[in-house]
Amino acid sequence: MYKLLFVFLLPVCLFSCTGNSGKDNSEKERLLGQIKESEKVMYDDTLSDVNVSVANNAIMLYSRYANEFPDDTTSAEYIFRAGELCKALKKGKMALNYYEKIENEYPSYGKMQLVIFMQGFVNETILGDFEKAKYHYERYIAKYPKSPMSTSLKTVIENLGKSDEELMKEFKNKENV
Repeated sequence: MYKLLFVFLLPVCLFSCTGNSGKDNSEKERLLGQIKESEKVMYDDTLSDVNVSVANNAIMLYSRYANEFPDDTTSAEYIFRAGELCKALKKGKMALNYYEKIENEYPSYGKMQLVIFMQGFVNETILGDFEKAKYHYERYIAKYPKSPMSTSLKTVIENLGKSDEELMKEFKNKENV
């Protein structure tokens, strides 16, 4: 009796186990297709402004893919792209959330240097939070002291929050010395 039960249950169990994997793969392929189509629409006409609804759809697709397939090597890149689109759309807090997610969940991501810089850049240019910008720029300098960007960031830190008029006045004063 147990042998007969085993013979009938084994195929059912195997089918149900592989069924989920097939579903995951088909969902993955479906999402990848939607992402490619969204990217095609966004990047076909590079001379026009960003189509906000297409960009928002791409952000949602990138995020969904990364949430559903966090171990996929593409997920970190998709999170980065979502952050970049948020930055382009001036959605500073959302962009920071994506950059922080990369830092926390994908510490070996190949563009980590850029991720840390972007956190400072978004705080400075979109959110106007110069203290947080300084914090992230200083983290960048500490982590990548030999990077050419580190030298530039030291100057950026000195001038954070200064108006164009203040910068011009300081520049003229230095010329006169």
